[in-house]
Amino acid sequence: MIRKICLAAFVLALNACAFITAPPQTEPGVANPQAWAARKNALDGFDHWSMQGRAATGAILGWSGNLNWRQRGEQFDVRLAGPIGVGGFRAQGTLELVEIRADDETFLTTEPEVLVKDALGWEFPLAGLRFWVLGLPQPDAPARLTVDEDGRLIDLQQSGWRLAYTEYQETDGPALPRRIILDNGDNKVKVVIDRWFDL
Repeated sequence: MIRKICLAAFVLALNACAFITAPPQTEPGVANPQAWAARKNALDGFDHWSMQGRAATGAILGWSGNLNWRQRGEQFDVRLAGPIGVGGFRAQGTLELVEIRADDETFLTTEPEVLVKDALGWEFPLAGLRFWVLGLPQPDAPARLTVDEDGRLIDLQQSGWRLAYTEYQETDGPALPRRIILDNGDNKVKVVIDRWFDL
């Protein structure tokens, strides 16, 4: 039984990395500045939201699992859980002070991304992802954007990461990302958002 479970986890990880291919580079620029300004203005007010989805890495024998994120103002609660509960972490707090739980240990830190990388073995950009999952650049950080005619972000280069937005989904408000590929040269992560709620 244990052998079957381990094999299933291995196959999931292998499948996850097999499907992460980098989209072609796009020419930076905003095709419709008015649509982008309107969309950005609408999304800037999204500070209370939740989402459920999945994440996978493109490394050999990569990781895959469930991703849940709840944002309430500056407070967040992020959970990554691997197959059958193996691997992952939970992060709660603000970026100034975060409680990280991983492998039955709890840490308080002002540098959550360092601990998360130690726990996962790959980088998970907590600071930027809060904004990136909404289809926004992180404020107060230089960024290179490609925005389509509908005002949707389709490519973003920021803080050492390149994000390709390959699919959006309709919500009661603005359309929000469904599939995002993140790549910083060392790590490639695919995020699929199955459900947005509490918008």
